[in-house]
Amino acid sequence: MTDEQFEFLLAIDEYKRKNARPFPTWTEVLEVIKALGYRKVAEPQSLGQSRKDSKCDKERLKIPKEQKQHQPIK
Repeated sequence: MTDEQFEFLLAIDEYKRKNARPFPTWTEVLEVIKALGYRKVAEPQSLGQSRKDSKCDKERLKIPKEQKQHQPIK
């Protein structure tokens, strides 16, 4: 598991605990992703591509350097 995946897992877990939501909706998951600092910065690409082969992981969703540290979810 990468550091990025682990940070996401912790953020989702924190959201679920604070909001008593064992199964957050996709809208709530997107809220957590945005709270982590991710923003769309490139055009969408096909989901059929292998995630390991695709460079879109780092290009499409980036955490600004000033927001890389874990920030509490409201």
